[in-house]
Amino acid sequence: ILFLFLIRMRAVLFVVLVAIACLAAVVSADPADPLPGITDLTPDNFDSIVDGSRPALVEFYAPWCGHCKALEGALREVGDAIVRAGAAGQGVIVGKVNADEHRGLGKRFDVSGFPTIKWFPKGSTEPEEYKGGRSADDLLSWLNSRAGTSLRIVRQPSYVTELEPSNFDKIVRDPNKNVLVEFFAPWCGHCKR
Repeated sequence: ILFLFLIRMRAVLFVVLVAIACLAAVVSADPADPLPGITDLTPDNFDSIVDGSRPALVEFYAPWCGHCKALEGALREVGDAIVRAGAAGQGVIVGKVNADEHRGLGKRFDVSGFPTIKWFPKGSTEPEEYKGGRSADDLLSWLNSRAGTSLRIVRQPSYVTELEPSNFDKIVRDPNKNVLVEFFAPWCGHCKR
C-alpha cells in the first residue's frame, strides 16, 4: 500500500511541477524578446519594412505592460504560423515596436496606451486601428481576411478533457486515475493566461 501511495504522490508532484513551469513561462514572457516570424521594428528599419509594398500588422508595446506580456503568447503563435507557411507567409508583415524605448514611433502613430495594434494596408503607410480580439486565432482570422493569406495555427493534440456535469463524477472519482482539475471563469483575464 505504501508503494502505491508513493507512486501516486510522485505522479501528483510531477503534475504540480509541470503546472508551475507553465505558469513561470507565462509570467516571464517578455515582449522585447525576439519571436520567429515577427519582425522587430525600430526607427532605423520601420519605414523600409512597413513601406506599403505588403500589408503589415504592427503591435506597439511596452516591456513593463502586463497586457503586452499577455499578448506575447498569441504573437508567438502567429509568428509560428508565418514561419510554417514559408513563402506563403511572406506576403504579410507582422511586427512589433517597443514604443517605450522608441517613443518617437509611438507618437508618430498616435499610440496612447499599450498594447496598441495598427494595420497598414498594402499600398499605404497610413495605419488603421486594429479592433479585433487578442487571441492568436482572432489575430490570424483578422489577418487572413484583410491580407488574403491562409495562415493557420497547428495545435498539438490535447490530453485535457473538458469536464461537464454529465462526465464529472465518472472522471474525477475514478479510483484508477490521478486527476488534476482546473476550475476557471471564461471571462477572467488571469484564467485566460
